[in-house]
Amino acid sequence: MPITRNQLEIPPEVARQFAAKMRAFHAEYDPLKRDEIAANARHLLLQHMPKGAKLRLADVFELFELMR
Repeated sequence: MPITRNQLEIPPEVARQFAAKMRAFHAEYDPLKRDEIAANARHLLLQHMPKGAKLRLADVFELFELMR
């Protein structure tokens, strides 16, 4: 992933929302709903990333798996 630790600093409330989405993602069995949850999490993170930063949906899936 191209994101480094010093590039991504998000407020604690946003981090809690991301964690809640991650738990919902792992609890969901329907692949379409899992994709929707990951897309929402991506949108949430993109709002707090520097301009021009890239975050693919596949990156969010990887984050969810790594943080499991």
